[in-house]
Amino acid sequence: MRWKMLPGSLDPDWRQLVVRLRELKDHAGLSLQSLQAKTPFSGSSWERYLNGKALPPESAIEALAHLTGADPAPLLALRAAAGSTAESGAAALAADGAEETEPEHGAGVPETPVVALSLAAGALLLSAVASVVLIVDPWHPNVPVGSRGSPDGPGKYTCTYTRRGDLTFAGNSTTSSRLVMRNTTGPDAAEVQCLLLRNQLSPGDVDGYYGPLTEKRVKSLQRRDHVAADGIVGEQTWALLRRVG
Repeated sequence: MRWKMLPGSLDPDWRQLVVRLRELKDHAGLSLQSLQAKTPFSGSSWERYLNGKALPPESAIEALAHLTGADPAPLLALRAAAGSTAESGAAALAADGAEETEPEHGAGVPETPVVALSLAAGALLLSAVASVVLIVDPWHPNVPVGSRGSPDGPGKYTCTYTRRGDLTFAGNSTTSSRLVMRNTTGPDAAEVQCLLLRNQLSPGDVDGYYGPLTEKRVKSLQRRDHVAADGIVGEQTWALLRRVG
């Protein structure tokens, strides 16, 4: 189907999420009616999710991933990032509204700022919880420990190139369709890095972490071959990476 253009103001993580959901739907040949029949969500809900009108809930993302055989983890990571941005925007709008309706000095304002103290206490509690949950990996400060797919840890992947027909493989993964994107870890990410090296686009260390530099090199490859430069490795980009030069 021909998709509508996404709003220009859409958050980048939200945009990437919608693009990946569209690709999964199209690749599986699913219609809005079939999504309604096979998931707990209506066709009109899916229309909103797939056109960037509403952020899809996690259960909708998991349902589509299950239908298409995709790994939901990268999609949920994008959803979490987009949701965080959306919540920040909503909080800012709420704060602006509060400033506009703030009563004049002394007009019924309590002497003790109870609301401010409550918000401060809540922020401290949230900060403490985040500190416990997000233990930072010293190798990649922005990636939580335990998110990596390789038991060998960072820097342990090697590139062993072989040719099978018209395709090249680097010895870490044989997939040509699995979605790989920012913060993906493990053999699939290492395979992307090795194939980037072969295409003279160095991603730095081949450590199985799809970080900012790897994403930048993927975008360079995509622009070079005149495909959408979204930094996400799907079927089309895998074909570019694996082609025999």
